[in-house]
Amino acid sequence: MMREAKRMNNVQEIVRNLEVDIVLGHLYPRERLVEEKLAKRFKTTRHVVRQALLELEIAGLILREANKGATVREYSPDKVNQLYQMRELVEGQAALMIPLPVAENRLSQLKQICDDHAAGIENSDMLKIVAANKQFHQVMYRLCGNDFLADTIDEMAKKSNLVRFTSSTDQALLKQARSEHYLILKALGKDDNKKLADICIKHIQPSRLMYLKRHGHMI
Repeated sequence: MMREAKRMNNVQEIVRNLEVDIVLGHLYPRERLVEEKLAKRFKTTRHVVRQALLELEIAGLILREANKGATVREYSPDKVNQLYQMRELVEGQAALMIPLPVAENRLSQLKQICDDHAAGIENSDMLKIVAANKQFHQVMYRLCGNDFLADTIDEMAKKSNLVRFTSSTDQALLKQARSEHYLILKALGKDDNKKLADICIKHIQPSRLMYLKRHGHMI
């Protein structure tokens, strides 16, 4: 049992690290992921690496083809628009369902996460920025009271990692995201779900627009 637990921890560690690499643009769309190199990097076996790649494939972040191996997935502009249409639906609905105003203890928790995200930007700590951003949205959307909806939002957010690499290191967009987090926090303390939903939907647009611009498809 101990050996199995350690193996699973290794798998999750590799998954988290590769997700961050994709978000930060360290791994590019269509870039090959070689099991042998990853095993050497993470000081583990190819079997463990293969398990991690399977999880990334299930999450929609990589493609695995027979005799070709694994590559980082790339979305067409049309697929990106479809993904973000879905995100607007589920995140907007969740925001409408959150009981407002949110309790003070939960607001304090979210405020601390916002501050961690802001500190990451101030110190150019990309790992902290990515982790705090993910935590902020996960904690917030769990407040909607529907675990299935929150799980769907989390799933869509993971798929969006393939899009975020174009904006995750842009200082202006990072500062915009920081400001919008505090706007969301303020809205959570009020009693206007429509305003909260509008802010949340607006908040996810910059990465989509940046991706489309990079691919020469502005709308």
